[in-house]
Amino acid sequence: MGLTATITTAHTKDAAEILAFLRASGDEKLLPRPDSDYRRAIEAGIFCLARSEDRLIGVAGAFVLSDSPPVLIEMGSCYVAADFRGFGLQKLFVRARIAAATALIHQDARILTAITPQNLGSRASVLKAGFEPLTEDSRVLMELCGYCAARPGETSDRLCCCDFFYIPRGRQLREIEVLLDAPTVTTVRANGERLMVSIDIDALEGAPRARLDALVKAQEPADRIGAQA
Repeated sequence: MGLTATITTAHTKDAAEILAFLRASGDEKLLPRPDSDYRRAIEAGIFCLARSEDRLIGVAGAFVLSDSPPVLIEMGSCYVAADFRGFGLQKLFVRARIAAATALIHQDARILTAITPQNLGSRASVLKAGFEPLTEDSRVLMELCGYCAARPGETSDRLCCCDFFYIPRGRQLREIEVLLDAPTVTTVRANGERLMVSIDIDALEGAPRARLDALVKAQEPADRIGAQA
């Protein structure tokens, strides 16, 4: 029998466990953030976690950069335990956070992520999930550098130590549609091991779910999954 895991919405009671999990990771590729950022994301319902048999195996955050139009949401602080890598949990975390941010923050939110150039694994994951490089300048993105200990040196020609990516609106809606159609998926990693993952976030219940259903139904027919080329 294969492994199982569930991706859920983090709640206030999970905050201490999440922070301890991230600190214990020792992953230098995770961008530094104040604890208050995590707590705000958890309170907003846009921070996700994954458990397998009650063990915390992964976390993934979303953070509101601007809550006035254009609403900007940054995805970050995604970390998966070493023994659960290779199953595509990062991509499923992306799907869950897109749905949560769209349903709970703003239906037209623009979703971004920032990745250091040396973090090739995360870069590959977000490109596979449909993100594209963001080249436009934005003051609010530079504000992320205010508390970052890994800022470029004085001799660097980079404005920021990270590269920025965004996910196009059409791809956001397709990810939401996939989630609504199939909240449980089975993935297989290179060694043949299987993992059945259920996404059971708060945004898939009640009024938030209704908002997501309405957005998907409002898509142009050509944008819907299964549409003819």
